[in-house]
Parts: sequence; structure tokens; C-alpha cells
Amino acid sequence: MAQPPGTLIMYSWRKIALIFLFVCIGSCSSVQFAYNNIDYWIRWKVHDYVDLNRAQAAELQAALDSFFRWHRQTQLEHYAEFLTRLADEVDEGALESPRLEPVEQQLQQFLHSASDSAYDLFLPIVAQLDKHQIDELQKNLRKKQQKALEEWQQPPEKIRRKRNRQIRKEGERWLGHLSQEQINLIAAWVSKVEYNPQSRSAQRQLWQSKAIGLLRSKPPGYVETLRNLLVDPQQLWSPQYRQAQERRQEQARELAEQILSSTTPPQRHHLSRTLREYAQNFRILASQ
Repeated sequence: MAQPPGTLIMYSWRKIALIFLFVCIGSCSSVQFAYNNIDYWIRWKVHDYVDLNRAQAAELQAALDSFFRWHRQTQLEHYAEFLTRLADEVDEGALESPRLEPVEQQLQQFLHSASDSAYDLFLPIVAQLDKHQIDELQKNLRKKQQKALEEWQQPPEKIRRKRNRQIRKEGERWLGHLSQEQINLIAAWVSKVEYNPQSRSAQRQLWQSKAIGLLRSKPPGYVETLRNLLVDPQQLWSPQYRQAQERRQEQARELAEQILSSTTPPQRHHLSRTLREYAQNFRILASQ
């Protein structure tokens, strides 16, 4: 089988959540509700970072309407076709020798397509932020970054238990009940894979500093430069951080392939059924 935070099968599938504009979908039955209400969530998240004036808020709503009209009409059917193909591959025995990298590539293509459209619509609004709004944005970015970092300042064993639970929960969503072998694979992965929240935080702060600097100074072509930062944040990665991320990605893919190759017939049936349920939800949304 070719390949939405992560590890295990969720290393690939959690990227689907990005395509859904970062909506956390707890079950297939919630897909339509989440998608139909995501514009409210986005406006709430924007307000959590910066207060827009009335004209900016109206422009944001218009951009959201335009984006979701385009997304519903041109993208959702592709998602449904993709998930159906994955389900067919599962049914045909592809999990006996799973290959996840091609699926990652397809998911990235979906994400890039949606991102390109979103940036075209939303960056002109960002460019309108005044000094007070930029100050507010920077302050809130720092606060949230510090809060995220503090959440990782816990005993290593407690962090490992939390990550273990998260991975197992995601695996159960796609595969159903996990075997003891799969549980052991996850536990071993969590215990050996290094994670450095300080390093990640430093890279995020570097990106944020660069973006805020562009918004403040507004040099010629700064909107396109900001767009490039959004499209390719990795351009600011240090060689050490890039190497660490690539290694984590490789390790996550290895774990996912181990888990998938160990699936039982009931787990494969659960995965196929779940993929088809998501696909059906997207077809319904596309027709609305």
C-alpha cells in the first residue's frame, strides 16, 4: 500500500486533518458537521490572535466563503476518490507489504493545492494589519509559544506516557482494537525516538520573528516573501534540525509500516470501512 501528528498509521492520516483545515474529526459521523462549521472555528482562531476591524472581518468572511466554495466544488471529490483507492488497496492485500511514501506525497499535493488557494485569499488581509494589530499578533504568538513549550516541561516518563496514549488512540481510530504486538511496537518507538521541544520552539520563534519583521518593515515584495515562508517554512531550518526532522519522519514511517503489515483481517476490514465512510462523507459535502 502506498502511504493526519505523528506516528503509526496516523503519521500519514493526520495529514488528512490538515487538508480539512486542521479540524479535529473524532469520528466519521462528525465530518459533515465539522466541515460545515469550520469557518466559525477559523474566525474564532483568528480572533484569538488578533482583533480585526469591521472591514477586515468582512473581508475575512468573504475570503472564507470563496475558499470553501472552491474547496467544496473542486477538491472534496478528489479526496473521496483517493480514500476509496486506499480502501480498495487495503481490500486487495496491499498491507502485506505497505509502502507509505507515495501516500504521503499525494497528501502533500492535496495540502499544497488547498494552501495555495488559501494564501491567495487571506494574505491581502494580513497585509492590512496596522502597527497595533501587529503588536497584538506578536504578543499572542509569544504567549502561545511559551504555553506550548511549558506543556513539555514535565518528567520524561510522563511525556512518554502521554505520547503513547495519543498514538494508540489514533491507531485505534483507524484499525480498531490493537494487538499486544502493535501496542509493544508503539511503546518501543516512543521510548527510543528523541523529541526536543526546545529545538522545535526555537525554529518556530525564528519563523515568527521573520514573518513579524516583514509585516512591520513592509519591504518591496514582502507579501510574496511572506507567502514563500508559509509555503516553505523549512527554508529557515538549521541543518541539525532538518536532519533530526528527517530522521523522525523516517522512524515514523517505519513504525507505520510495521503496524500496517501486522494488521489482522478484522483490523483491515475496520480500516477499509473507515476510509470508505470518510470518502462517502466528502462526496455528500461536495454535492451540497
